[in-house]
Amino acid sequence: MNDNGTGSAAILAVAEAMTKVKTANKVRFAWWGAEEQGLLGAEHYVSDLAASGELAKVGPYLNFDMIGSPNFGRFVYDGDNSAFPVGPGAAEGPAGSGQIEQDFHDYFASENLPSGETAFSGRSDYGPFIAEGIPAGGLFTGAEGIKTEEQAALFGGVAGMAYDSCYHAACDDTGNVSIESVDQMSDAIAHLTLTYAMSTVDVNGAGEPVKGKGKKADRYEGNPLGGGTESGGGLHPEHDHDHELADR
Repeated sequence: MNDNGTGSAAILAVAEAMTKVKTANKVRFAWWGAEEQGLLGAEHYVSDLAASGELAKVGPYLNFDMIGSPNFGRFVYDGDNSAFPVGPGAAEGPAGSGQIEQDFHDYFASENLPSGETAFSGRSDYGPFIAEGIPAGGLFTGAEGIKTEEQAALFGGVAGMAYDSCYHAACDDTGNVSIESVDQMSDAIAHLTLTYAMSTVDVNGAGEPVKGKGKKADRYEGNPLGGGTESGGGLHPEHDHDHELADR
């Protein structure tokens, strides 16, 4: 249920809510198959886009894999590699990924919710997208990693325990989901999806700034809260003049 009914349900809810919204960019919602067998669904999808020449239409890709962990943290993918330098366990975020990261942090700051960072570890379906240079980002609330004292002070929950003690276990059922976490994460998903559906100019320079856009929240600085490893769900917006956003 948490891995990954939570991310899958959240983007379905956003898709349903957007059915009557007129947007500047197309947004494609995707639910990947065979992620646990090696990202096979996402790999196939990206390969098909590349073969057809459609990959150039993809703007940012957003990944939402496990967003309801019982002992959750609010983790944003480290798109600029400031917290997790490129190396074993951390892939490089393509240009624009740092802006997606910042936009998520800004959203959480505007809601007075502390947020931390998680690495592009290659364990979820963003992998094939960032390998092709597609700017990416997303949210993750933790799997088998252990919550620290500092994270417990900021996010709540229990230090010294896994974010999700039922990760890849039979007990990952309907009782293994934090509704509080899903509520907070799904609001962030809706906010960024709609933002990029209107304009991706800050991420990849495509399109026009949104008129009347309010002042952003104070910029997030530093990362005392890095955490977690992840698994899968996504979407991508796609601009009408050859740029597309993906959401999964």
